[in-house]
Formats: sequence, structure tokens, C-alpha cells
Amino acid sequence: MKKLLWAAGLFGFAVVAIAAVLLVPNPLGAQALAEAKYQGYLPYTQDEAVTIAYSRCSTCHSADKMLRYCARCGPPFIVVTHSMKKYVELTSQKGATTRPFSDAELVAITQVWNGLVGNWEAGWGAKNIKKLLQGDAALIRLLDTPLEGRPIELALKNKSAPGAHKE
Repeated sequence: MKKLLWAAGLFGFAVVAIAAVLLVPNPLGAQALAEAKYQGYLPYTQDEAVTIAYSRCSTCHSADKMLRYCARCGPPFIVVTHSMKKYVELTSQKGATTRPFSDAELVAITQVWNGLVGNWEAGWGAKNIKKLLQGDAALIRLLDTPLEGRPIELALKNKSAPGAHKE
């Protein structure tokens, strides 16, 4: 009986401790939530996705360059984000300290740029894009998802970033 009481008490304490970390505003809780979103356990909000898109992409590119990207410049953003992921993986092997992109981050970033700058995936054909994605399951799932199933892109559909030449 004592063992059962101890086990129940320990379980209750663990539940209360986890709830306190996640529900009470504190740096540890914020970090835990950010990591859960990075890993894809929780969805990014529209504002978080926009912030991530600007912060992660502006590491290598100016915001102006990203906002002026168009269908004449190159492939759709879904292919560009896949290439960014591969580039970061290659530079990490050479000693760079850039944090790798998670699938959840790439899906959110792709939706942000599609919403703010334009989505020209239809003009490229799904078969061609899938070939360029080289089996990237998360981005292929996004490609197969209609606009109504892309919450971030849908929320940004009628918005435009200052300086963007929306397609």
C-alpha cells in the first residue's frame, strides 16, 4: 500500500512540475515550448513563423533579396527551403555552427514566403518539384496539401510584406 501511495505521489508531483514549467511564464517553459515547436510537436503560429522566416533566412540573405524573389528568379520556395536545409547540413559538416533546419521550421518558412511573396508551385508541376525535393517527406507532404490545409500560408494569403513583388 505504501509503495502504491509513493508511486501515486511521485506521479502527481511529476505532473505538477511539468505543468508548472509549461504553463507558468518562465524562461525554461518558453524554451521547452520553442523546442516542441522546432521538433514539430506543436504548430507554429503565424507570427512565430514570420519571425522564424526572417531570422533564419536573413542569416545568409537580406530581407530585400527574399522579398524580391519571383517566378522568373527561380524555383518555388518549397524547393528553395529544401536547398537551404541541404546547404546548412553541408556547412555543418565543415564546422559551421548554424542550427540545422527542422522539418517543422521548413514547412513554416515555406508557407510564410509563399504567403508573403507568392506561390508558383502550380507552374512547375508536382512531379518536377518532387524530383527536386529528393524525397524530403515533410516538404512533399506540404506540396500535396491544398492551400486550405496550410494554415500559415492561408493566413498570409491576402497580406504582403513591404517591398515584396507578390506573384
